Amino acid sequence: EKFIAKGFIHDFSDIYHLERYRNEIVSMEGFGEKSYVNLMESINKTRNCALPSFINALGIANVGLATSKLLCKFYGYSLEKLMDSEAMQVSQIEGIGDVIAGGFCNYMQDEKNRDLLQKLAKELTFDEAPPMGAQPLEGKTFVVTGSLIHYASRNDLKAEIEALGGKVAGSVSKNTECLINNDTESSSSKNKKAKELGIPILSEDEFLEKYMKE
Repeated sequence: EKFIAKGFIHDFSDIYHLERYRNEIVSMEGFGEKSYVNLMESINKTRNCALPSFINALGIANVGLATSKLLCKFYGYSLEKLMDSEAMQVSQIEGIGDVIAGGFCNYMQDEKNRDLLQKLAKELTFDEAPPMGAQPLEGKTFVVTGSLIHYASRNDLKAEIEALGGKVAGSVSKNTECLINNDTESSSSKNKKAKELGIPILSEDEFLEKYMKE
């Protein structure tokens, strides 16, 4: 907020050019040389990212990480092709309906958004597309409970797990790989069962980091 107020940042792409204001930032209250260096290191680490994570971070309505992965897979992990997508084509992707397709394509066709995406594309390097047919979750069974942050619904997460070869069950058993619950300390029956059986209880972020990292 301070950087925006001072005019350092007008859109997301400006984050990658804060070195222009090094002297001003270092002299700001609460900052210093060490804080500036740490800030720039953190920003530069984001220059390499997975395209689905990038699309997810745009905040397009109803387009979560799972939908972003479906879109990227369909368009060959090409930002250019995603930007030129058409609603009629997108709506044919299994798991994506007319409303989501329309909202996504409207976002991509907006001139301001396109300009921002082109600016960001010059600053970022996207990871290579995952190998076709990869099934990293094959043979693993998961249970999902509670509200989610990165997915629009449990079905959204379920669809992605199944697409990667895994299974989603409705109850915890000795065959459960892990229970996904953002409230890891919940006293719910699923949490209690998982603890009784020694099944790991992972938050959504922990699950993504361990099993779904790009």
